[in-house]
Amino acid sequence: MRSPSAGRQFGGALDYAQGALRVRLAYNSKNTDVAATGVNRDLGRNVLLGANYDFKWIKLYGAFGVDKGFNSATLGNANNPYGGVKPTPSTDGREILLGFSAPVGPGTLMFSTQHKDDRTHFNQDAHEWGIGYLYALSKRSGVYAAYAHIHNKNGAGYTVANNTEPGTGNTGFNLGIRQTF
Repeated sequence: MRSPSAGRQFGGALDYAQGALRVRLAYNSKNTDVAATGVNRDLGRNVLLGANYDFKWIKLYGAFGVDKGFNSATLGNANNPYGGVKPTPSTDGREILLGFSAPVGPGTLMFSTQHKDDRTHFNQDAHEWGIGYLYALSKRSGVYAAYAHIHNKNGAGYTVANNTEPGTGNTGFNLGIRQTF
């Protein structure tokens, strides 16, 4: 029997901004059942609470996320078991992120750290940190350099990635040009 909810996804977000404070709460739910094959799975759900506060001389960031269910926390590159063991995506996890950005010289220094608490029996936790610098060439363009490193535990397969590729290992270095419109 074909399920009308197979493949259905919905989500939404609430945003609050007052002065230097901004807070956002987001929710997403996806049904990854496959109607054509009759494969039934549980719902994948994500909840994310993020906030930032701008002190003018430094901007602080924080986020807390909960991932629950099949396909709720996919791996960026699950086919690249660089640690020798094929990684397993978490179906029950919590994440916390802390970071800052601050003007330094003609640019902006950025730093963040995050921790993944995998609550499945695999206990595949991970801890990542990254640092970067954006050098302003003009009001809308700049060049940047960034470095990040992930420490995976118990065969976790999280990789350092960027917006154009899923990552292939636990360390990454990026150089680039940024243009905003």
